Amino acid sequence: MIKQKRGNKKAMSVWIWILIILILIAIGVGIYFWLSGSGGGLGGGIPQPPALPE
Repeated sequence: MIKQKRGNKKAMSVWIWILIILILIAIGVGIYFWLSGSGGGLGGGIPQPPALPE
């Protein structure tokens, strides 16, 4: 019984780490889209400054 409890704790900690990693990835993707300024489209990149007047 003790081994099963330890195994369940280890399995729970693995799931917690997976959730933390997924949350960090989601935050990173959100920051990328926020910085790129695109409304959800891929490949928008960081917007260029306006052109200088001639």
